[in-house]
Amino acid sequence: MLLSDYWTDRYLPYCERTLRECTLVGYESAWRLHIEPTLGHMDMAAITVETVDSWISGLSSSGAARKAWALLRGMLRKAVRWGLVDADVTRREIRLPQKRRYEPRLLSISETRTLLRGVYGSDLEAWLLCAATCGLRTEEGYGLEWADLDLRAGTLRVNRGVQWVGGHETIVEPKTELSRRTLPLPRFAVRRLRELRPRTGGRLIGDLTPPQLARAYRSYCLRHDLPYVPPRNLRHSWATNALSAGADIAVVSRMLGHSDIQTTARYYLKPDITALRDAQRLYERALTA
Repeated sequence: MLLSDYWTDRYLPYCERTLRECTLVGYESAWRLHIEPTLGHMDMAAITVETVDSWISGLSSSGAARKAWALLRGMLRKAVRWGLVDADVTRREIRLPQKRRYEPRLLSISETRTLLRGVYGSDLEAWLLCAATCGLRTEEGYGLEWADLDLRAGTLRVNRGVQWVGGHETIVEPKTELSRRTLPLPRFAVRRLRELRPRTGGRLIGDLTPPQLARAYRSYCLRHDLPYVPPRNLRHSWATNALSAGADIAVVSRMLGHSDIQTTARYYLKPDITALRDAQRLYERALTA
């Protein structure tokens, strides 16, 4: 079976039934731009490690190569499982270009304080209070409704996400089962949210779409000379600052809704020079005792 026929007749319909719309759009893009032009005409059984190595080396960037390979690997493994091919080339060693480590721009504790003070009284305040102090995913912050906040108990409930895909909004379920979670709000945020809560309810971002909210947030920070990071980096900032302040990594992982504590450690546990010096002093004390 040709890879293009397999994509059209079997794999794409399977993806349409099982994947989020945003994930499906990414798969379709990777297929159209990177896989189909080179491998689409090939019989799946004829794809070898040498074929894959040659194909990957011709891709424009390490990011494109890794995303395209992840899709091709998923396609071929599913084909093996469905009995369409016998040999599983994806189990062989495939060399991928070195991935550049993503180092997001983060807000420090003092910058977060300045930002929250700076948005006082603006239409962005309720959303930013929750997004910046609870480690929410971007889509979770966009989907947060006033009904999700229990301001007597001082908590918010993550029930949904809102994504912008192909020029329209789509409401998605939480990413994993642990992502459907109840989180405590800081006391100062609870007090302020009680003052901001409207009688009519609705979303914290009002009638804005995700792109409109992102633009309004950036524009507001620039106009008022406030510390700025993209909405997704508010989550990174909260997690990194919470860990630096001494929060237990297992608790931070639960707050973030991670299924695996190793994910939290890999992306958010970044000891600063003070913590590293403390560790060195402990070592020195033991060494010279």
